[in-house]
This record gives sequence, C-alpha cells and structure tokens, in this order.
Amino acid sequence: MSGISSALSTAASGLALFEAGIETVSNNLTNASTAGYAVESVSAAEAMAGAGQAGAGVLAPNVTRASSAFAAQQLRTANTGAGASSLLSTQLTALSNALTGNGNVQSAMSTLFGDLSTLASEPTSDAQAATVLSAAGGVTSAFQSAGGSIQSVMAQSSATLSTDVTSANGLLTQLAAINKSLQGAPNESSLLDQQQAALNSLSSLVGVTVTAQADGGVVVSAGGTMLLTQAGAKALSLGTTAKGGPTVLVGNDGTTLTAGEEDGAIGGALYSYQAGAQAQQGLNALASVFASAMNTAQAQGLTSSGAQGGALFSVPAATATASQSNSGAATVSVSALNAAALPTNGGPFTLTYSSSGWSAVNQATGQSLSVTGTPPSVAGMTLAVTGTPATGDSWTLNPAPDAASAIAVTATTPQDIAAADPYVASAGTLQASGAIVDNNAGSITPGTDTVVTTPNSNAALVPAADYGQSLIVTFTSSTAYSIATASAPNTVIASGSFSSAAGGSIAVAYPSSSAAAGSYWQLPITGTPAAGDTLSLTPGGAQSGSNATRMAALFTAAGTTSSGTLEQSVVDLSANLGVGAQAAQTSATDNADLVTSATANLQTQSGVNSDQQAVLLSNYEQAYQASAQVISVARSMFSSLMTAVGA
Repeated sequence: MSGISSALSTAASGLALFEAGIETVSNNLTNASTAGYAVESVSAAEAMAGAGQAGAGVLAPNVTRASSAFAAQQLRTANTGAGASSLLSTQLTALSNALTGNGNVQSAMSTLFGDLSTLASEPTSDAQAATVLSAAGGVTSAFQSAGGSIQSVMAQSSATLSTDVTSANGLLTQLAAINKSLQGAPNESSLLDQQQAALNSLSSLVGVTVTAQADGGVVVSAGGTMLLTQAGAKALSLGTTAKGGPTVLVGNDGTTLTAGEEDGAIGGALYSYQAGAQAQQGLNALASVFASAMNTAQAQGLTSSGAQGGALFSVPAATATASQSNSGAATVSVSALNAAALPTNGGPFTLTYSSSGWSAVNQATGQSLSVTGTPPSVAGMTLAVTGTPATGDSWTLNPAPDAASAIAVTATTPQDIAAADPYVASAGTLQASGAIVDNNAGSITPGTDTVVTTPNSNAALVPAADYGQSLIVTFTSSTAYSIATASAPNTVIASGSFSSAAGGSIAVAYPSSSAAAGSYWQLPITGTPAAGDTLSLTPGGAQSGSNATRMAALFTAAGTTSSGTLEQSVVDLSANLGVGAQAAQTSATDNADLVTSATANLQTQSGVNSDQQAVLLSNYEQAYQASAQVISVARSMFSSLMTAVGA
C-alpha cells in the first residue's frame, strides 16, 4: 500500500508543478505586450524521501519574475534622452522656422535696402519713395511675425512643462502607492510590473536615479533631489526664475529641480523655453540695432522739403529694473544707447555695485563686461545713476525690451524719407536768386561726402549751430580757406588748410538734438585753387539722393553692429537657430535608436519569447498528462488490490 500511496503523492506533486507551469505560460503570453511586465518562470525543489525509499516528488512550485536592474536602468537612461531630444527637435525646429516665411527678416531687409538704392538713383520719384515706405513696413511685419512665432514656441514649452509636471506627479503618487503595497506583499510580481512601467514613463519626463529596497520598493531622485522615499512622494510644482522664466520646484520647501537639456521632457521643455527667450532677445536686439541705424541715417540727410530727416522707426526704450533685494537708495536708468556697440545677443545684462565699483554680466553668455566712464557705460548703454547704491545692489539692464514685437514705422508719408544729402557742393558763388556763378580762376573739385565721427585733421569744422544754412567757402590763398554762411558772408565760422597732396576737408557738425549728434558730414576737396576762389554748399534738395545711397549701404556696412554688418548679424541669428534645430533632430534620431536597442536588450533578459513559451507549454502539457497517467495507473492498481483483498 505504501508504494501505491507514494506513487500517488509523487504524481500529485507533479500535477501541481505542471499545472502551475501551464498557468505561468498562459500569464506570460497574455501579458507579453503589457508595459513593465517581466517574464515569469516556475521552479520546484525535489522533495526528499527517507533512506532507501524512492523519490517523493517535488515541493510546492515557486513562480519567479525575471529581471535585470542594469538593463532596466539602461532603458530608463535611453528614455530620458529620447524624451528630451524628441521635444527639442520639435521646439528648436519651430524656433528656426520662425525666421522663414512671413518672419524672414533677412529677406525683408534686403528688399528695403534694394528699394533705397533705387530711390538714390531716382530721388524725385514719389512712387519709389512710397515703395521704400512700404518696404519699411514689410521689415516691421517680418520682425513682428518672427517674434510672435518665437513667443508661440515659448508658450508651448511652458504648456508642455505644466502637463509633464502633472504627469510626473501622477507617476510619483502611483509609485508611492506601490511602495506601500509592497510593504505588505514584498516583491509581489504584479506590483513590480506596475512599478517598472511607471518608472519607464517617469524616466521619459525627467532623468531619475532608482535605488531598490529589500521589499521591492524604490527610492527615486533626480538631479540630486529626492522625489520619492519610503515615506511618500514629493510633489513637483512650477515656479519662476529671477529672469522671469519657468522652473520646477520639489516638495514643500520648494527646492529647485536641476534638469539639463537632456534630462527628459521636463528638462527639454525648460531648455526650449530658455532657447526661445535667447532667440527673442537676440531678435529684439537686432530690431533695436536696425531701427537705431536707420534713424541715424535718416537724421544724416534731408527730406525733399529740405527738413532734417526724422525717425523712420520706433522701438521701446532700454530699461533698468532694480532687484527687489536692493537696500541702497540709488536709481539707475539708461540715458543713451549706442546700438552699434550692443552685443547682438541682446543680453539682458546684470549690473551690480560693490565696494570696488560697478560690474556687469551678460545673462545670455555669462560673460563679464567692463563698466567704464562717468557716468558708467556698458554694452553700448550709458547709465544715469542718482542716489547712493549699497554693496550687492543689482539691476537688470534690457537694451531692447519687446523691440521685435513693438517695432513700428513712424514716417507717415513718402516725403518723410530723407534721401537728400545735407549739402550739395558747387564751384562758384551762391547768388540771392539761388543761382551759382563760377568766376573761379583756379579749380576746385568736391569729392565724395561721408559721415564720420572723427573729421580729418585738416578739416574746417562748421559748428552744429550753423547746420542747415547755405555756406560759402572762400580761398584766402592757394593753401587756406575760410567758411561763412550765405546770410553773413563776412563772418567767418570756420577755416582750414589746403595742400596739393592732401587737399582739404569741410566737416559740418550735426545738431545735438539730432539722432546723428556726435557725427559730421564731411566733404573732401581737391584741385588747384587760387586766392578768391569760392565753393558754395547748399542744402540738398529733391534732386539729391546721396543720403539714400548711404542708407542703402547700411545692410553691408562694417561696424553697423557689434558683430560686423547688419546683414551678417541677421544671417548669424538665423544660422545659429538652424544649427540648434539640426543638432536636436540628429539627437532625436540617435536617442530613438538607443531606446530601441535598450528595449531589445531588456526584452532578451526579461521579455516574453512566444516561441520559447510555446515549447514550455507543450512540455508542461505532456508532463501533466504523464503525471495524470501515473495517477490513473495507481488508482487502477489500488482498485485491483482492494478487489483481491475483498475476495
């Protein structure tokens, strides 16, 4: 009897093992595509029999979950890079595209300067002047369109960041609940599957470091800050940086989450917002530099009515915003802006006072800038300081706040275009009738006029008070000349020297109230003059287009911006955005490949192989049938035995 009983017990333990195997295979196949699921397997230890006895079957089966902490971390790392680069590819491409289509500032500027060149050759054409004014409006529209597109990218980055923070909080809450459940059911497979799925999703949002606990729970940190402990999750929230951009805070104490551009979708959203803010500031600076250069060029010339050119464009004034933590009594304002000296990234700049004086840092680059002079000047901005600052007081200097979106054309009619030069030079003497009579004994040849900040050393300097008046240049000898106004020909206002080698120069200062203040209209003269010879300078009229020529050259003139030409600055801004977009696109492709590779690696170690499971199922079914057959035979033997005993 003991032999039959032992056989039944052994076969029954086999049935239990193989039934567990069949159920496990079924569970594996059902959850093959379930996120976080790791393949399970069945094992059982041999049941030990007494000395000299046959085997006693197997102990109760044990279901184990396959896992690889290293492969799982590799996948999470790949998810983090992919989450960031995927978002950056979209956002940085949108930033690059902001300067195409309606926002193509380079194309709009090229059209304007081309139209100015045409006006220079057709200064009497009202239609061409109207074309110039229309092209000026095209430039402002391009700036506004580009600025609006960049603002949209920044708004989308902020919205994405808000959504991702909400998602991260949901996942952290889920992980905290799983941790609590694992305390009551340590290392329970279904809970660990849910945990891995949540960690994979969380890793695509932010780069996480995961530390496993003895019961299967996890502790999670990011950027050195704890997000999840055994005590629970720390909620993420949105905050604002000192510069006005978004940031992510952790827990009730509001610790700032450190997340770089490769740290998941949250890091990518923070970076894309910052990239947008820098692009916006660069575009603002470009708008301000462009408007300043055009307005200065306008002021260097005259309109068809003979009036000095007024501003063609308007942009918001530079600002200086005091830090809320300032303890001193000083106020700072920007009193003047030299746009040509402004860094083309536009800052903004942090101005700080200390016991050793003023210092400044470009927020866009972190570069320290020298603050010089009294009053202090930095990055093309001259500052007005009143009151006494305290050590540590600081101000944010923004040279071009919202310039791209707020730039506007201020000229209202085509006649506002200052195409004419301040003066037209003619050999001879100006008559009361306006005619010029040339009775010169020698020869005087006017050269090509320019606008300069430092006149030639031999130039006769005409004061700004006499700007706009008709002037008479009289040679007192072949080597010297004097200048008077036509209205007071006997009153000398300037004098200069002349030589056959160097010739001579006349420099007329622009009025201090003009956008061209500090510059001089300069005219070189050559020839072989005789004593008594004269040269008349009359305000440029409708026939003059020389200043339009000067304006048309601004696009390619060296020194118009701190990085060279205006054209180069526009190209650089567009190219830099394009390079960023291309790099993000490449990174997105590379990171997608890494995710595929890491997923395949983890799948190899803990994934469900349907072919392998099919083989196991067949083996378990055959073994189950064999164990059942043993039980059937043993039952038959037992029945026969009982019948024989009864007989």
